[in-house]
Amino acid sequence: MKNKLEKGFGEKKETEEVNMKSLIEKGILKLAEKPKDNPENLNFPVYTISLIEHDYPAKTPVMWNSVYRKFNISAGNIMAIGDTKNIQQIFEVFKKDPKYLGGGVGVGFKDEVIEFLDEIDPIAKEIGAVNFMVKTPEGKLRGFNTDGVGYAVSLEEVFGKKDERLENKKAVILGSGGTGNAIAFMLADKGMRLVILNRTTKKAEALTDKINRYFNFDEDKKARFGGEDLIEREVVDADAVINVSTKGTSGDFENYSALALAKIPVTEENIKENIKESQRIFGKISKKAIISDIVLRSGDTPFINFAKSAGFEILDGTPMVIYQGVEAFWLLHRRDFEEKGIAKQEVLKTMKEAAGFVF
Repeated sequence: MKNKLEKGFGEKKETEEVNMKSLIEKGILKLAEKPKDNPENLNFPVYTISLIEHDYPAKTPVMWNSVYRKFNISAGNIMAIGDTKNIQQIFEVFKKDPKYLGGGVGVGFKDEVIEFLDEIDPIAKEIGAVNFMVKTPEGKLRGFNTDGVGYAVSLEEVFGKKDERLENKKAVILGSGGTGNAIAFMLADKGMRLVILNRTTKKAEALTDKINRYFNFDEDKKARFGGEDLIEREVVDADAVINVSTKGTSGDFENYSALALAKIPVTEENIKENIKESQRIFGKISKKAIISDIVLRSGDTPFINFAKSAGFEILDGTPMVIYQGVEAFWLLHRRDFEEKGIAKQEVLKTMKEAAGFVF
């Protein structure tokens, strides 16, 4: 019997092109151009689709496709751009397409996909966001969240170099929602003391309530929340300052630093004020603190740029992407790879090399 990595071979052309190709032809989905090694077509016996809201230099295609090639797997990972307004139609196609195995859920879709899933992992449900889907043999879509696990492992490595653990360290998380929720949950699970600050304070409050309820924390261990006006006060004694907000991404907030208020509308004057204030606050942070930004783009975000120039140890989003990618890959392909005698560590090594990152 064919396993799911082999299904699709020998099928007629009209079967191979069903559904996903039509979404692209209709303009509902567009193949991303910025990710390295992203395929230019759907010409694979089976494939995984990573769904994103805007084009950016993501590393998923190069990591997954490198593994497929190294171990002679006839499959492809394809990153496609879509609009959340078409999410129902997209998911109907995912369920019908015999070549679709599952795939990533990127920025803009992490919260939105939940109501269209047939099953969801308990921790992902509590987090309220999904970053990966697996299609079951019955054609159902099951959602997971590996973002938090990936980030926690990468942060553990940074502190581990100093023979330190995450437990009881203070993490100030700038932003909430989507990936930030997953990271906050996993860092809380590791015993970190969390302070979650967000422009919309109610979102930060909702997240801390969920964390405290889920872990049943005592008063002295409870996660705390606040608005951006508390950034300066809270980062002074932080062991890690982590940006999970949209500041530094493409679009309106591209030139803003996460460490200070981002006034709207976006004007040159408001950007300059944000940068100046951010530089001032950086001067108050302990030089032992880790400065981290999960945003991936072609150049450093203003937040990471300032941290580098000030001599801080930094952690960008690349290690998280690698580790969460390995976890997601293993959720989908574990049985097939174990049958072939391929270990998870071999997949990790291949993805690290493909991402060009040395740990």
